[in-house]
Amino acid sequence: MILDLYPSLQCFGERFQDIDLVIFFGNYSNRNTVKTSQGQVVQSFCVSLEVKGHPPGAVRFEGNRCFVRYNNKDHDVTQQSEGQKYSLREYITKNSKKNSSPYITNLIWLQQVPSSFLPRNSHNILGCDSSWQDIIDKIALLSTRQIPSEIACFSARGYLQITQEVFSKTIEPSKIDRKRLEAITKAALDRTKQQYARDLGKQLLIFRGRGGTGKTVRLIRIGYQAYDELGYRVLFLTYNKALVADLKRLLALLKVKDSAGDRSMAIKTIHSFMHEWLSALGIISKTQSDFLENYEKHKLDALKLVQGRAVEKSDIEAARTKSSKSLSWDLILIDESQDWPPTERDLIYELYDPNKVIIADGVDQFVRGIEKIDWRESLPNQNSQIVSLTSSLRLKASLCQAVGYIAEALEYTDWNVQPVPETHGGKVIVVTGDPMQERLHNRLSATARNDGNKPIDMLLCVPPNWVEDQEEGKKKVSRVAKQYKEWGLEYWDAVDPEERDSYPTSLEQYRIVQYESCRGLEGWVVMNFALDEFFEYKRQFAEFSDAEEKDMFFDKDEAASTFAKKWVMIPLTRAIDTLVIHISNPDSYFGELVIDLCKKHPEVFQHLDYT
Repeated sequence: MILDLYPSLQCFGERFQDIDLVIFFGNYSNRNTVKTSQGQVVQSFCVSLEVKGHPPGAVRFEGNRCFVRYNNKDHDVTQQSEGQKYSLREYITKNSKKNSSPYITNLIWLQQVPSSFLPRNSHNILGCDSSWQDIIDKIALLSTRQIPSEIACFSARGYLQITQEVFSKTIEPSKIDRKRLEAITKAALDRTKQQYARDLGKQLLIFRGRGGTGKTVRLIRIGYQAYDELGYRVLFLTYNKALVADLKRLLALLKVKDSAGDRSMAIKTIHSFMHEWLSALGIISKTQSDFLENYEKHKLDALKLVQGRAVEKSDIEAARTKSSKSLSWDLILIDESQDWPPTERDLIYELYDPNKVIIADGVDQFVRGIEKIDWRESLPNQNSQIVSLTSSLRLKASLCQAVGYIAEALEYTDWNVQPVPETHGGKVIVVTGDPMQERLHNRLSATARNDGNKPIDMLLCVPPNWVEDQEEGKKKVSRVAKQYKEWGLEYWDAVDPEERDSYPTSLEQYRIVQYESCRGLEGWVVMNFALDEFFEYKRQFAEFSDAEEKDMFFDKDEAASTFAKKWVMIPLTRAIDTLVIHISNPDSYFGELVIDLCKKHPEVFQHLDYT
């Protein structure tokens, strides 16, 4: 007989990540037979159990749905339990050797509520006085097994053991992970010295700086301290799904909880967050198939209804209560705020107090082709504070200097990031010819390993034309991943949307992303494939705001070049120690520029030709 309990289990990368208890049971012998009160034999089951310690006065029921009180707000435990079941199922499917999941029974255990207080109709709730037999009967009641004489979810002992192996895996931190974790857990709020620390939650706070100045780290650091020391519920919002995966991995290493009611810290894309709010308010349906296609219209409709008070404050509070895990937050962290349209800013301000918002303004990373907005608009000056960041916290000194040379050669005059003096070292390698030479990749991997790093500490960026469809368009793969597969290497190919929804779980995985997903990411060694192609791609498909195009001095070609320059500075500032720039066409504008820099500044630029 097998009876294994997994307390505080985490389904890494899933929407409902934290599960209080998971129970596996299996009996494949004729001895010690477990039966229900009706005589059915229980062969095996898998249970996800949500535990609540609220007293009866803090628990209420609507039919067979259960709600508990957190900070004078109701939380839907039934919805949470259902979400945990599907998260557990998806996690097992993704990580099991069988690529499948058993049937999962989700139960709620109210530790202080007697069974006599529970609803009379069918439900999945256990009282504080429930016995083992009650649990078995509840599992049988909720089972969909078609054989009336037997309850089973694992067809054989081997299937049960394969499923359990999923939870024996652990996520290990790399050397860079440890440094990032140290940076995050280092106190960022000192109320005795910092005005913004004293006024946290009382004003809009803005961190302003260019790539590599540590905006994202500061956001996460403040959010983590608010979560850890103040018990806040903190939400980090970004457009970048690859960054979501990266930060979720860090929070998993920190064992940060993404739970309901209690303190919590979550990372989400703005699109998923807006979908949660608009569906909770009844503005769209949860299964809206055209949500992304009509995203701008849905936001405008929502804003009109909220500002016109067709959706009242009471409606907003009711939606927040019903979906408290997803919508109740004490602090909202906004990444790359310069890329957000006014509709999202205004909706955030309508749904939450602007004083509870902290934003990172990337200045030179304004890339979405929309008119830049002022997050302080309509707010009194005393209710906001800007903290300017000018030092590079990522790039080593020589690397920061080299990026400065590139910015100067590009005539990108807005670049003024200075290195921190003690961060000496760093280099740039310019590669021409075939970038998929195994000896080159072995050399770069050795560079990382010799410095105590792992493959996961490398970041490989590719342009859009290096991404191919496979499996009849259902999955995408990069050229780099295809080659790495031939070499027998592990990788996390985030060019595929489904892969991007999860995050790397092995230190031996190389991270591959498209250029447009690299913001906020970093690597000890960063390889930028065909960066000249990406530059030309951005120049060809440059986006401009209406205000720019209406300007009487607007020059489309000049504006397109400026747009491409802004974009190319992002992958150039992802590396900590070694930046590799692959040039596919040495005669291209960007190719000639970089190769010329190799001749002018051989102390920081090294040219390798693999033609």
